[in-house]
Amino acid sequence: MISFKCSNCGGEMTISHAGELMCPYCGTKHNFSDKELAGYKVFRRRMLEYLAAVAEDRAKASDYDYLWTNADSITFVTDDGGEITVRYIYMNDSAGIKTYVAKESVIYIFDKAKADLLSRSMSNVAKISYPAADMKDLAKCVPQGKGTYRLSDGSVLWAVAKDEGLFPLPLFGNLEWEDVAWIVSRLENIACLLEYNEKVHGGISPETVFINPKTHQAALLGGWQNVSAMGGLNKTADLRDIRDTARKLIGNGISGTPEMFKDFLLQAPKSDAFKDFEYWDEVIEKGLGGRHFHKFGK
Repeated sequence: MISFKCSNCGGEMTISHAGELMCPYCGTKHNFSDKELAGYKVFRRRMLEYLAAVAEDRAKASDYDYLWTNADSITFVTDDGGEITVRYIYMNDSAGIKTYVAKESVIYIFDKAKADLLSRSMSNVAKISYPAADMKDLAKCVPQGKGTYRLSDGSVLWAVAKDEGLFPLPLFGNLEWEDVAWIVSRLENIACLLEYNEKVHGGISPETVFINPKTHQAALLGGWQNVSAMGGLNKTADLRDIRDTARKLIGNGISGTPEMFKDFLLQAPKSDAFKDFEYWDEVIEKGLGGRHFHKFGK
């Protein structure tokens, strides 16, 4: 398991390719403790070996198991005395909601004071409708609930289904612009789905987005408690968050990004998601050499 919190602002820290802990929120940098460094090196080595297998088309289902060798576990006690044990490789704690990434589930724990946000999250997901011709299979991009449990301390647990090849973005550190480009494409599709529903997600970030580096699938599994009706100044909030997420993923590498892609990331979004997607499509065709499947890490 790997999870690092910023001592300055409490935000989830990311890890650069150089192995440096950096806070994307306040800019604070930290060095690893000996224990953190040892745990990180083991996990990072396994992740890099897995990604190399993905890039060379050698990855297979059993490779996922290798990443779980060093997983931590935690046991939750339900209000009726039962126990739920979760093995996880990533944990995030933000604003009263803890996230544990398990092999085939994402476990969200809403603190007692935030318990009402669970019903809000589930309601927001349930209200999402899809175009009659859902060619992108967008239902896979939003949470599919597996069950809820009230815990003995008054908090509530929500288990969301996850393909075992999906991982949260912070586990990958900084990425090359070619990889970030296909992630932006997936997020622009999700933004169009939200626009179709006249909703603003309000929480698109590296912590809420999961990707499968082999299949290029992306899913927006977290932050659904923030959803609001679209209108006024918040209409383009998700489009701004997509750009912010992409800039965080590229990090200092933005200077080497193709000019049209850089302009897309730094300029204000278009007036709605559909127009923004058209703009992004133009960036792909004219600035990135057209659509093609880029193997992750190549």
